[in-house]
Amino acid sequence: MPAWEAWRLTQVEPADVRDLFGKMRTAGATTSSIKKLRAALSAMFATAVEDGKIRSNPVQGVRIPASKVAEPEACSPKALTRSELRLLLDAMPSEWRLFFEFLSQTGLRISETVGLQWKHLDLGENPHVQVREQFYKGERKGLKSHSGRRDVPLSPGLRERLLEQRRDNFREDAPVFASRAGTELLPANVYRRVLAPAAISLGHFVEIEGSDGEPRKRSTVSFHTFRHTCASMLFDAGRNVKQVSTWLGHADPSFTLRTYIHLIDEGLGGPLCIDVPVEGTSTVTQDGVPSCV
Repeated sequence: MPAWEAWRLTQVEPADVRDLFGKMRTAGATTSSIKKLRAALSAMFATAVEDGKIRSNPVQGVRIPASKVAEPEACSPKALTRSELRLLLDAMPSEWRLFFEFLSQTGLRISETVGLQWKHLDLGENPHVQVREQFYKGERKGLKSHSGRRDVPLSPGLRERLLEQRRDNFREDAPVFASRAGTELLPANVYRRVLAPAAISLGHFVEIEGSDGEPRKRSTVSFHTFRHTCASMLFDAGRNVKQVSTWLGHADPSFTLRTYIHLIDEGLGGPLCIDVPVEGTSTVTQDGVPSCV
């Protein structure tokens, strides 16, 4: 950290840690990011205490300053409704709509999407995308787990638009979604230049205090929002948890259930008609199961 790079461990006091966290909060840092830094600092100083280099851990007991604005709920992933998704796509430059339609229809992670090459797309009679690798932090890498390796079906409309795009820049090892230079996209640039402005223009934002003390707007729509939106549409279409888990590349269906339980209808639905038939109160279907009247 530049502010402490010339300091010795013994020079850092709890007040310095408190001041650091306060400046991070003022600059718009989230509670999660401050917690991660606190954990790293605490582990470092705890080791120094164990080694006899310092007497006490200056991070211990220092609280994270409260946020001045409500932060997006991390426990309930936000999913866009179909109308919200359409409005958001319409607010984007036309050349970017296919990219974000692809994200919302396939549910791929952003690293998997920017890592796609044309050899990973089968646009024949049974169109699908073969998720085999990812492009993460400037490097092409394998997937995190075996469950991430999957084939995700593509709709006929999406297939046609991808075919049209492939006519202009086809090469098997070329990125499906490329920068103007023909290289893999940098998600941070796409977020800053395309996604955030479009989302903020439609009111999808929270206000935070900037480094200059002035309020600024931060988009509440991220790349992961499109993944959540895909999950929502899958459940709405009647897919079960196992199917959605496989579609998204989750290792454990129970994780899918815990993450998206709020998207599943909480009502009880209609009655389960398995009553013993009573004359005059029910009818029997062709398969012999009584139905309600």
